[in-house]
Amino acid sequence: MRPARVFATAAAATALVGLTAPAAVASANPHWARPGQTLWISDDRRCDLRQGATAYSGAFGTVRLRPRVHYLATHAKVFWHARGKYRVTIRCGDGTRFFDRVQVGPTRGSHAGEGGGAGGMSDAEFAGGAGLVALAAGGGVMVLRRRSRGAA
Repeated sequence: MRPARVFATAAAATALVGLTAPAAVASANPHWARPGQTLWISDDRRCDLRQGATAYSGAFGTVRLRPRVHYLATHAKVFWHARGKYRVTIRCGDGTRFFDRVQVGPTRGSHAGEGGGAGGMSDAEFAGGAGLVALAAGGGVMVLRRRSRGAA
C-alpha cells in the first residue's frame, strides 16, 4: 500500500472514530465523591439560559440548575446511602439531554497522583487517543517501508 494511502486511511479512521464517539457534554464535579458530599453540576453552556434545565441522578435526586453568567449550574448533595456508579442526566428546557457519571464511595484516604484524571477518560477522549495512536502507527509503517526500500 502506498504511504499516502496509509496516511489517508489512518486520518479518515481517526476522524470517523472522533465524530462517532459520544462527548461528555455535562459535568458533575468531582467525579469521585463521598456520601454527603456536595457536587457542582453544570450544563457547560449547552442549554438555553431562558429555558432552564434540571439535573437528575440516583446519587442526589432532581435539582434545578440556576443561571450563572453564561451557563446553568447548581450544587447537589450526594445522598448518605449512595454507593457505586451513577449517571447524571441534565435535561434542558427544550428536552435535549446530556450525561456525565459520578462514582460514590467511602473515603479511602488520599487519591495521590490521580489529579484531574480521577474521573477517568470520557469516550471522546479515549477515541481521540486511539485515533492518534493509529495515526502514529501508520506513520511508523511508512517510515520503515521507505527505509527498507532505500537499503535494497
